[in-house]
Amino acid sequence: MPLNWDTVVERYRDGAKIEPIPGSSTLEVTGADEDSVYIKHRLWKAALSRQNLEKAVMLLEEGRMVRRSGDFVDQYRTMVADERPTTAATVLKDLGYLN
Repeated sequence: MPLNWDTVVERYRDGAKIEPIPGSSTLEVTGADEDSVYIKHRLWKAALSRQNLEKAVMLLEEGRMVRRSGDFVDQYRTMVADERPTTAATVLKDLGYLN
């Protein structure tokens, strides 16, 4: 199922604490809008672009990327973007796309 961005915005608009994937730190989603999901870590702030998250979900749905979060991180970096791949994996796991 493709990434429904309206669902993403609804889920994260007001922020959320999400469980980290193994080996990563706890993250807080601080919001979402039409372009990005905004993330806060104790040391940094970042935005994950809608375009990259949608591309990752499309590749997952096509079977061109794996659903195991650890392996997904390397594939995201290579096939999508070097845009906080561990953070992207954490968000996509929270959304139910990764194991």
